[in-house]
Amino acid sequence: MTKKEQSLLKDLQNEEKLCAEKYQKAAEAACDPALKTMLGQIAQAEQNHYDTVTQMLAGKGPEPQTTQPKAAKQQPAPGQSAANRAGKKKDAYLVADLLATEKYVSAAYNTSVFEFCDEKSRQVLSGIQQQEQHHGKQLFDYMQVNGMYR
Repeated sequence: MTKKEQSLLKDLQNEEKLCAEKYQKAAEAACDPALKTMLGQIAQAEQNHYDTVTQMLAGKGPEPQTTQPKAAKQQPAPGQSAANRAGKKKDAYLVADLLATEKYVSAAYNTSVFEFCDEKSRQVLSGIQQQEQHHGKQLFDYMQVNGMYR
């Protein structure tokens, strides 16, 4: 592995650690139970990404994943009581922040895919990037269903 590849993996490792923590905290802070569940599931996926990148840094190349993530079912928008409006506003902030994070992380994986020499490593990183894009789609869909994306 080249020094540049090691550097890219270290950056991705830091991003994945931050993502796992960020999703876990967001899941704990979310008001909507469906959102809590979705964010908790994504937090686990981000932890898996962190573990994969850590393995790659240690020289243990994981196998590329061929399964596509399952789409989460979206919940209808909650009612509009004052408590629900406040909770929805809080949830909207959390989801918007996480969507911005996914855009950034997906771009970091995109760069890494182009910079790696080893085809197997490229496939692993590309697979993670696709999962990150799926996370972004889940967040976007949640925002759409709940009137948060304008």
